[in-house]
Amino acid sequence: MASSPITLITTGGTIGSSSESESVNVTLGEQQLQQHIQEVCQRNNIALKSRVAFNKNSEDLTPSDWLTLIKTVKEEINSGCDKIIITHGTDTMAYTAAAIALCFRKLPVKIVLTGSCFPLDHPKSDVTANLLGAFAAATETQIGNGIYVSFLNSANQTQIIDALDIKPMAFDELAFQAAFNQPHGVFSADKKNYQGNIHANHPRSLDFTIDPDEITARSLPTSGQSVVQFSCYPGLNAVQLCAGLKAGSCVIVNLYHSGTGPSLVEENSLLEAIQSRDDLTFLLSPLPSRYIAKPYTATITLMLAGAHLYQDIQPHVLHVLITLGLSSGKTLEELLTAIKPHQQPTPTS
Repeated sequence: MASSPITLITTGGTIGSSSESESVNVTLGEQQLQQHIQEVCQRNNIALKSRVAFNKNSEDLTPSDWLTLIKTVKEEINSGCDKIIITHGTDTMAYTAAAIALCFRKLPVKIVLTGSCFPLDHPKSDVTANLLGAFAAATETQIGNGIYVSFLNSANQTQIIDALDIKPMAFDELAFQAAFNQPHGVFSADKKNYQGNIHANHPRSLDFTIDPDEITARSLPTSGQSVVQFSCYPGLNAVQLCAGLKAGSCVIVNLYHSGTGPSLVEENSLLEAIQSRDDLTFLLSPLPSRYIAKPYTATITLMLAGAHLYQDIQPHVLHVLITLGLSSGKTLEELLTAIKPHQQPTPTS
């Protein structure tokens, strides 16, 4: 493994936690992780600079933490570093990966996020394997500049996924999956061989970036104009969920896997919320183009009521894009115009 200069930024999460107490504790594990990182680097002759952005469970992260990490990454890039690894909790890694990708993926740098399902002191710990996988991804010449997530899959191979393609883990999963099952590639178990994926049938990628210099914490949409996100479920009371939102807010609705949502004319339904709150902007996501050639009738009903349907942009990516886009001074209308190529045209009737 090559020993090119790498900056490693820690943020907490399971990978930086300890299970010695009655709970998995991120406060107790940070020092253990830092020591382990140094040991791994010494054993594998890896040149490394390490720094801490923050030390939190990823379920407790907010957009303000994204800004802290973005600032930290920007400082490293400005100092001349072109290879960065970020350790992060798995619960919201997909959100943070999207934030980093939207800000830095057009720059000549390679940034790799990784984490673990089990802490360092757990019998099944995957910390070392995921760290080595991230180091391998950062130095592998077949992997070009960009933003990636590196994580073990069920076959004990390190899977490399483009940051905007990563899917949040489901409740019983121990590995991340790529959208449409198309990772960038995988390393063998010994990290010596990399097999890239040609992406022959990959859907159109999101072509949008945010200038990190334009993002300000005071502009985060935490009050006034809000960005909220909720999932569809049987009996969804969307009217109540939207009742406290101020005019101008953006509502991102996680559709079912076939790009559908509840569309019946019922009291408090999603359809009633869209029809009765024309002061809100409803974004429906995602419509998976590879499997669904055209929207279902239920989805068209929601679109005719005023909702926007987006193809192949996952809901968490939309959430990050709108949140950071508003924080950079852009209007919601400007952001929707920028991602219009992914919007499904609304039928005339």
